[in-house]
Amino acid sequence: MRRDFNLVRKVLVFVEEHGSKRFKGPIPIDGYERDAVVYHIQILADGGFIQLGQETLTNAGPLMLTWKGCDYLDQLRKSDANKT
Repeated sequence: MRRDFNLVRKVLVFVEEHGSKRFKGPIPIDGYERDAVVYHIQILADGGFIQLGQETLTNAGPLMLTWKGCDYLDQLRKSDANKT
């Protein structure tokens, strides 16, 4: 599976808005299959951008942005603002 940077951004925004809550069922990202969302959550965690609770990938644990994830999301937003 390839990285989808639009999905990366959407996952980071979702985690920022809903992080530290326990989830029941797949994290809803419109227009994306569950497997793609799970893959991107895992690689974002592997890259140090988000922190997974122990049971996050089984849809029972919390997610949260790391400092690195917050900085990267800020960069994405600044980049978007400069494009307009």
